[in-house]
Amino acid sequence: MAILFLLIVFPDRLLPEGRLFLVVLALPAFWPVAFLVERRLAPPSPLNLALAVMLFWLPVNVWAAVDRELAWQAAGYLLLGVAMYAGVVRWPPFQTHPLLLAWLLLMFAGLLALIGPFLVVDRETWAWLTPIQQRVAPFAARAGETINLNILAGTLVVVLPLAVALLIAPKSFTLRRQWQKLLWRLMLAAFTLLLLIVILFTRSRGAQLAVLASLGVVVCMRWPRLWWMAPALALLVFGALLWIGPAVVVEQISAGGAIGGLDERLEIWARALYAIQDFTFTGVGIGHFNRVIPLLYPYFLIPPSVDIPHAHNTILQVGVDLGLPGLIAWLAIQMTIIALTISTWRRQTGISRTLAGGVLGALVAMLVHGQLDATLWGTRLAFLPWMLYALAVLIARSDHTSGEKELPSL
Repeated sequence: MAILFLLIVFPDRLLPEGRLFLVVLALPAFWPVAFLVERRLAPPSPLNLALAVMLFWLPVNVWAAVDRELAWQAAGYLLLGVAMYAGVVRWPPFQTHPLLLAWLLLMFAGLLALIGPFLVVDRETWAWLTPIQQRVAPFAARAGETINLNILAGTLVVVLPLAVALLIAPKSFTLRRQWQKLLWRLMLAAFTLLLLIVILFTRSRGAQLAVLASLGVVVCMRWPRLWWMAPALALLVFGALLWIGPAVVVEQISAGGAIGGLDERLEIWARALYAIQDFTFTGVGIGHFNRVIPLLYPYFLIPPSVDIPHAHNTILQVGVDLGLPGLIAWLAIQMTIIALTISTWRRQTGISRTLAGGVLGALVAMLVHGQLDATLWGTRLAFLPWMLYALAVLIARSDHTSGEKELPSL
């Protein structure tokens, strides 16, 4: 699986031209093998029906594409996430200790937060960091690896709620000594601060909005009585919106990157809706937004020289890529995971309850940020949501005493 991961994520450097489809087709080959061993294609899960619909419809989306190599790459990102989800849900260590998966996600986000800002070369960032970025830029260009600020923010904001949920949990670890518990809390606090600083560094307004929404959910899941304050907070936010001016707020949130403001974003959304209306069942071809949309639905406010790679809205982007059947399946997966995490939070205790609150916050962050961007769909990091889905399924399976078994006593 690790070899296939590298081949799909870095096809330009590791594969001859025109051979990517062979690697992508190798991913589903694991399922017949699993069927021979386990007598089932996938472990029992409430996601299976919606997942099957999306996967069975995927060949249609590839068939509709003009550039098959590009379509195979986008399909590979999706299938890689699904394959990783299936592998994680099947692996006994993760089944016994779901917290291990959460720690791996935190480690991945921490590594990305440490190196990501130095690989950003597409926009002005903090002045003191610019000389370091300029020194790193030749090496990053030679390696062919840079990172977009919105993708960096969209990735970190999804993992942040997990860290906060563990930080404020009543019993996150079975540590015997007080100084060990304090050390873990300090490490989590430092990690959370690191993520917040990097998200602030990206200047992504959508990510900052997602931070507020997701952390609000995590805090309320930790202290349920705070839900009673939600109406008052909503009135406060509404009053502030009226005082500042709705048009000003929406314009500030919408601006960023190649998009000048709300008018340009609305134009992109309108073009995505036109494409969904015209290609309702097949989609325009997975991964083909910037190939088809400017050709069939030219922009009036955005110059032709500006590349718009996606719909700047995850729901619209999924609809453009997969058509209405695939979009319905994708939405069913999101709603199922939300229902699953809420159910787990209500009936579980210990670390499973904590992780359920963290996963729900992560999904809220992904969906809120996804209203303004599509960083975790059709990109190299598109596997990350599938890891969250796997974590939700794993903690839903755990028993009421799992919270006492996640980590060995020290």
